[in-house]
Amino acid sequence: MKNNITLLLLLFTIMVTTCYGQTKPIGEEPLNLENFNFDTKISDLYPEKNKSKDYIGYYEIKGALRSQLVVKDTTFLNEYSENKKAIGIKYRQQSSTSIDTMAVFKNQKFQKINVATTIEGKIKVINAVSEELTGQQSRDLFKKLVTQYGKPKKLKNNWNEKFILYEWIKNNRIVRLVSAYNDESTTMKLVIQPKKQIISSGEKEPHYLVYLFVINPVLKDEVFGKMKTGDFVYLDEKTE
Repeated sequence: MKNNITLLLLLFTIMVTTCYGQTKPIGEEPLNLENFNFDTKISDLYPEKNKSKDYIGYYEIKGALRSQLVVKDTTFLNEYSENKKAIGIKYRQQSSTSIDTMAVFKNQKFQKINVATTIEGKIKVINAVSEELTGQQSRDLFKKLVTQYGKPKKLKNNWNEKFILYEWIKNNRIVRLVSAYNDESTTMKLVIQPKKQIISSGEKEPHYLVYLFVINPVLKDEVFGKMKTGDFVYLDEKTE
């Protein structure tokens, strides 16, 4: 009887881990944003084995074509003053390719993942970025979120008031979404044809970038108003 109980407990643990935990590092398996469990250990997402051998403070995660670099750094309050205080850790992905899939929501793929934790390593917020979407694809993702979480609250983005920030508040997560249009007016594209020794201008391809944030509601006071670098600048709403 004792052996049966032990076996049942083991099976239950495996089921919980499979359903709610991230068992593979980012890059080895897409992070499921729909049911992400904030009790996941940061070391499960960025294990020691993925620390870069060439760059101090960096991790290397598996990409479709090549490894992508993730920088680990500290979040400070009053960063540029004598009274600065460390309040967390950020893991920010530095590059990506359009065929990478680091995370998914429903069947929407995201090429970049950024993660923020407390100093102790408790995950505060997951940020996923989808970098080259059409207008229709951006609208489809919004519809999926509405189907999943209901009607959102509309806010002005603090970094750029032209962007609308959508927010859904649930018991176990706060979700925020913002879409940014890039017309590539400041982008220079070059087409290189080595055999013909020709370098010409490439055609611009306007597109949308979508920033999705999944926030731990227990730690929201350590997130809102305190994440000011990288893709986290899209997180906050404008306050009057």
